[in-house]
Amino acid sequence: MAGVSTPEMAAAVSKGGGLGALPLAPLDFTSDDTTSFDKLNNLIQAAGTNVVNLNFFCHEIEQTPTRIQSDNWRKLYNDVTEARFKPLVESMEFTNGNVSFKEVENDKEKLKTLIEKLRSINPVIISFHFGIPSNSTIDELKKFSLVFGTATSLQEARHLANNGLDGVILQGIEAGGHRGQFIDKYQPHSDEDLSTQALFHKVKQGLGGSHVYLVPAGGITSASLVKHYIDEGADAVQVGTAFLATPESATSKFFNKTSGDETTVMTALISGKPARAVRTPFIDSIVEKNQFALSDLPPYGYAYDGYKKLKGELSAEGHDIGFYLAGQNHYQIRKNKSTLEIMQELTSGLE
Repeated sequence: MAGVSTPEMAAAVSKGGGLGALPLAPLDFTSDDTTSFDKLNNLIQAAGTNVVNLNFFCHEIEQTPTRIQSDNWRKLYNDVTEARFKPLVESMEFTNGNVSFKEVENDKEKLKTLIEKLRSINPVIISFHFGIPSNSTIDELKKFSLVFGTATSLQEARHLANNGLDGVILQGIEAGGHRGQFIDKYQPHSDEDLSTQALFHKVKQGLGGSHVYLVPAGGITSASLVKHYIDEGADAVQVGTAFLATPESATSKFFNKTSGDETTVMTALISGKPARAVRTPFIDSIVEKNQFALSDLPPYGYAYDGYKKLKGELSAEGHDIGFYLAGQNHYQIRKNKSTLEIMQELTSGLE
């Protein structure tokens, strides 16, 4: 959960008997300086353990936005923010804020350096979202770590299994955050929108005797659901939304103020890729007033970078354009509890 989870959360999850995750999507390992490696060192040091899942985004490499795409973005954000903020909107420039792992693979020396760094960390799992790296990279990583990928369909799960991955994270439509669809370029009609339950059983049947770990993800916020999936044959479950209000969450301030009546929406207008987030007046406004096709706006990474820069500027002015990623079951969040306490609740009843 890039932008949400923290090393402290990962440490608490691992302490509670789970496997904490550290999101590396914001780190640019293609850079010529050591900044991203220094940040990775700091994350591992802060987590205090290598019993973690290191998660990378592995989407197709996006092109720098055209002038028309950039101008369309500025027009859209001028339509949904106050007129006094127009100079800020007009000043936004776009850089790639989420460099894909595939870009690292394009530079053999940088890829070698990153793999050696990961080998020295020796994490339990290295996982990928939005796709997977090359077979040769997967083979190298499997020499010292389990390698997992995200699937939203049986077709994607088969692709992961056929390419030698150790495990498949089965992301149901209930899940918060970015939709990990990658086989088809996102189109509303190309996503079957399977629930976590339906996806799990479909993949379990479809993969048959394949020796791949299956990890349902999405809508799992209670001990009874954790136990249900384990009893049904899941090797583990992945939980995110249940931790959003904990003090270890970077978005705890917002989720401790929610009433529980808020709904969620899947939108690609903020980052350039579909993601489930809490409906807010800002989200409703941008969905309602948008007049552009997704391809007419800056692509993923660039669009997200522009949004984050603008959000930071407007937050300093006391104006919130928050994009709060959460699953459909966020209303079940237990507030005033730590990550460790939530872990203890989720695992109660398990042997």
